[in-house]
Amino acid sequence: MIVTPEYNGGYPGVLKNALDHVFAEWNDKAVGFVSYGVNGGARAVVQLRAVCSTLGLADVGYQVGISVLTDFENNTFTPTPPHVAALGKTLDQVLAWSAALATLRVANTTLVNS
Repeated sequence: MIVTPEYNGGYPGVLKNALDHVFAEWNDKAVGFVSYGVNGGARAVVQLRAVCSTLGLADVGYQVGISVLTDFENNTFTPTPPHVAALGKTLDQVLAWSAALATLRVANTTLVNS
């Protein structure tokens, strides 16, 4: 799971650096997103999907978007039932995709070690 703010219509540079730094470790793994910002961080996730695909990650369809305008009460995040449901669906997909990709990771490890 990647949790990210939306910063100037994208995701932060430190996240890009982190993703690039451990490039090989990301291959053939599943990823889900929790984002926050004025519009729930949607633009950051759009960009991250493209980058994650290039890094060999399988991004799941569901995501959690948190609005800094409507989802906080007195500077405290107050999850609503739709947030909880979205997180559950996202985590379920990440777990399912992770299990499905496990055989691919094992096959690639075998090829590298041969």
